[in-house]
Amino acid sequence: MIKTTAILISELPGYVNPKAKIGRMVEKGEIYPIIRGLYEDDPKTPPQYLANCIYGPSYISFEYALNYYNLSGKHDCPVTCAAYGKRKEKRHETSFGVFTYRDIPKKAFSEELILHYENGYSFVIASPEKALCDTLYNAAPAANLKELKTLLFDEIGIGKRKIFRLDPTVLLRLSDLYGCRNLHLLKSFLRKKYGRVDQTDNSDI
Repeated sequence: MIKTTAILISELPGYVNPKAKIGRMVEKGEIYPIIRGLYEDDPKTPPQYLANCIYGPSYISFEYALNYYNLSGKHDCPVTCAAYGKRKEKRHETSFGVFTYRDIPKKAFSEELILHYENGYSFVIASPEKALCDTLYNAAPAANLKELKTLLFDEIGIGKRKIFRLDPTVLLRLSDLYGCRNLHLLKSFLRKKYGRVDQTDNSDI
């Protein structure tokens, strides 16, 4: 269970120096520091359970979310999260793994988020469509549709058939919120592929 220093102190009313007691608890392996002022009592806690607590407001997205949904062939990536208004990427190296936080536009931040409850924990993660849009926003801009396909299928690593699991109407709606070339190209790609987005197929590109 995740606990702050304040929670731990409240649980140690009989100690004159509860912070010293917390230090001894860490030394004995009774609790494990995540970042300053934040602890977990189970060293095997999956990192996605901790991501939103380490830095916020944030949600899990980018490569980690794509891998979570089995859309990307990349594995063992650090926990990648989206935030806004920070401009500079933040990185936290912990005993539970590496957590990175990247900026996206504020108006896109609250769209297509899913709250998961697992094993007494909760975490917020982007929908598959949102995770792709966030990833494209942070990638170097493609010059044309050919380069966009290379970015999608080779660099990001999405399977050519797996991309058709995604809802094109959601992708089209989201693409207008980022104001970047890759998302404009994605819109062109979807319209070229589907025509009207309510008439989809799963044929090869």
